[in-house]
Amino acid sequence: MSSKFSGTMKRFSGAMVQPILYLAVIGILMAISVIFMMDIMPAAISGFATYLFYIFILAGISNLSVILCVGLTTIFAKGKKADAAIISIISFLVFLYANNLWLGNNGMLIEADDLTGTGQALVLGQQVVDMGVFLGILLGCINGWIFNKFSDTQLPDAMRLYGGARFAGLVSILASIALGIVMCYVWPVVSNAISALTGVIASTGYLGLFIYGFLNRFLIPTGLHHLVYMPFMYSAIGGTATIAGETYSGSALIWAAELGNIGTITALDESIKYQVFGFSKIFGSIGAMLAFINTARPERKADVRSMLIPAVLVAVLAGITEPFEFLFLFVSPLLWLVHSVLDGLFQVLIIMFGFRMDFYGGIIEAIPYIIAVPASLTKWYVCFIFGIIAIGVWFICFKFIIEKFDLKTPGREDDFQETGVGAVAGATGVAALGDIKDVVEGLGGASNIVDVENCITRLRVGVRDMSLVDDDKINRFKNSGIVKKDNNVQIIVGMKVDDVCNALNSALGNVE
Repeated sequence: MSSKFSGTMKRFSGAMVQPILYLAVIGILMAISVIFMMDIMPAAISGFATYLFYIFILAGISNLSVILCVGLTTIFAKGKKADAAIISIISFLVFLYANNLWLGNNGMLIEADDLTGTGQALVLGQQVVDMGVFLGILLGCINGWIFNKFSDTQLPDAMRLYGGARFAGLVSILASIALGIVMCYVWPVVSNAISALTGVIASTGYLGLFIYGFLNRFLIPTGLHHLVYMPFMYSAIGGTATIAGETYSGSALIWAAELGNIGTITALDESIKYQVFGFSKIFGSIGAMLAFINTARPERKADVRSMLIPAVLVAVLAGITEPFEFLFLFVSPLLWLVHSVLDGLFQVLIIMFGFRMDFYGGIIEAIPYIIAVPASLTKWYVCFIFGIIAIGVWFICFKFIIEKFDLKTPGREDDFQETGVGAVAGATGVAALGDIKDVVEGLGGASNIVDVENCITRLRVGVRDMSLVDDDKINRFKNSGIVKKDNNVQIIVGMKVDDVCNALNSALGNVE
């Protein structure tokens, strides 16, 4: 039971990442728009930038629920993904109308010009119970399960038109109607519980923030860290604020709204503290890298530098740390524990000293905010002052632990064996990493592979028999590590993981 639950949660957390990544694109566009909205810009440019900003916030941020519904449904669907996407849209609309009509027919619709704080909201023009992003998450999970369960159902010839994916659509529609009715009574109770939880989290102060930052880093190898930060960023658990007459819930949505009204903001909402868990991605990575290079064997230092510097650059610039962190995570859990503790500690310190800025990515994401938002509001320099200190702290701690326990970190291995021995020099794309057939064989062959998907940097594969998995064969294909848990194998590939996932699905004949 526990292993099945763990596997399900890992798959869910991995699936959540993919639609959220598109929000990162929207976030960059919003940040650039804010720069051109500054008072020093000509009126025409500032006006057009404002126009673009509200396109991004209204189309992307305000409709996150429907994006998650479609994203999760199609990601969970094991085939016929185009059909799954259509069903997800239909089910979302059916829920809205079912919920709205039930509220209206039973005298439960709240009559108010401003629905803020009433427990109801307008979604795509329909007044419904205010479930926020949880509506999209819940429908996406339900649709995905129904689609996989019923999309291959065949009916008698006379009704064959209604079989297959269309039968799954019928079940999803009925489920959405039922959910729309049930949520009229259930969600108000849940909403009150969420409000109470927000109060508990707020009352823990800096201790709560430390735990939040620690878990965001420590849980990365399990793939469950997304479940820690997402509720704070995209729901009322992360705080609620009224900006320019509109109420926003979740630190990410509050921050986005503040960007659009930065000229009238005198202080940034304290919910921004839930978006500063990028500290170790930049400064911690640099300090750890320097410790690894310093403690490497003399004959291996050049190799270690060439291996670590590109990985750390990805972490510093883009905030993608797994290619670097997985080089030492499994060598020493103690180092990983210290890494996570320092991350949580420094997040608390920079908030204590006034830092207030979205900072969960890399330098590329941070620069537009540094330019567009007054330093008097963000105090961005606090982060970089502490960052210099942190590099030294990470270096000292890692160097001491490595030498004290003689850890076999990069450059100190007794029997060093590089992965990617099948990689092709001069090749591009997936071919540069090796032959995808080695991955298939290493996973026990096509018949042993249940499903294939990916998150930001990891290839996630469900297998039938873990004993058939051969690490040596997989390691012919260049990777940064292999994680095995129950019947799930995660291969750390890096930023080319989308291409590798598509190549593996193609090799298995899973491409529609």
